Amino acid sequence: MRVVLGLRSALCVAVLAVGPGCSFGPKAIEKTHGRYAESVRRVEEEQLLRRIVLLRYNETPVGLDIGNIAAQYELTAGAEARPFFIAPNPSNSNIVFRTFTAILPDATLGGANRPTVTMTPDTDGASVRRFLTPINLDTLTFLTQAGWPIDTVTRVWVERMNGVPNGAGAGAPGGDDVPDDGRFRRATELLRAAKRQELAAIRVEDRVTPVGGLVPAGAVTPAAQVEAAKGGMEFRPQGDGTQWALTRNERKLVVEVSPGAEDSSEMVELASLLNLTPGRPRYDIVVANHGGPDPVRFPTAPADTLRVVPRSTAQAMSFLANGVEVPAEHACAGVVPNLGSIGLTDGLFTVHTCAGHKPPPTAFVAVGYRGHWYYIDDRDHVSKTTFALMFHLSRLDFSRDAPRGRRLRTR
Repeated sequence: MRVVLGLRSALCVAVLAVGPGCSFGPKAIEKTHGRYAESVRRVEEEQLLRRIVLLRYNETPVGLDIGNIAAQYELTAGAEARPFFIAPNPSNSNIVFRTFTAILPDATLGGANRPTVTMTPDTDGASVRRFLTPINLDTLTFLTQAGWPIDTVTRVWVERMNGVPNGAGAGAPGGDDVPDDGRFRRATELLRAAKRQELAAIRVEDRVTPVGGLVPAGAVTPAAQVEAAKGGMEFRPQGDGTQWALTRNERKLVVEVSPGAEDSSEMVELASLLNLTPGRPRYDIVVANHGGPDPVRFPTAPADTLRVVPRSTAQAMSFLANGVEVPAEHACAGVVPNLGSIGLTDGLFTVHTCAGHKPPPTAFVAVGYRGHWYYIDDRDHVSKTTFALMFHLSRLDFSRDAPRGRRLRTR
């Protein structure tokens, strides 16, 4: 009887071990999914902060992109009965089953977690292109309409508006010119106030723009229509339909001023700062490779359009690097450039530094570099907001990614 109970006990242990194994996969996901996500977030945030700190020291920021995480879970269970030998052998028989007097049960249970993490250096051509491509107007508009502060978005990602500089040169590695950003910063404050008070808003309009002259209706063949469609264009009848025009559907961005708000103090000051024609109900927004000369240094006639020069991810990071504090010994040793743009990111982004074996308990994200800790204070919500904006947009390839619809054309 003792032998039978032992075998039953072993079998029960094995069954109990294997039974929960049916939920081992789901339970494993519940216990590890959040931890993996938290680890990836923390690593990505630290990597971004490290890049900004390296740019402050004029060093090359190289990172690793986590391609995927393949986690494999394995659970094994087994049960067996083992003979227990005693000495001296009490049996004089040659029968095998009489050479031992007891059977001992044995149960085994094992588990394994074998994650496979794929990481790729971001030094290939596609990553460099993504790093150096300026942000598109679709993304800028989407951010402002999605609730991101318009002054934060424009201060980080816009280099000039109608020639008014936003710390020109501070968005390039190694820039040491004393930047002029006072007028630009004031303009962004007015834009935010205008949006908050509903004095003006950024709208998207679909417009049909003629591309060429009129052609007879008989010249518009099906083959011509197919070729036009390949280029994002189409033929449209004009007037009585005897003549057609090749047209292109374009999405235009405009600053639409609320009726009666044209003469408000905010809109008047904004038009003066950005060299816009005052009193207009709307202003077209266009992306430009250059925003024209500074209207203060080179006065020009007021414009009816707002020409925006966007920044790339590299320029945005270099701009934010101006907000990194450096230890006095590093500045004295000359290992970090002396910038004339100190204070450029005030009210936008600040990275503190301290010495010690670990970062302060108030650090939101911190990285160690050259014997010091560089960190964003957890109580600095403005810097955390700017950092979150940079964190999300640094993953986009602006040459291909657009939040919605057809991309706006660049001039």
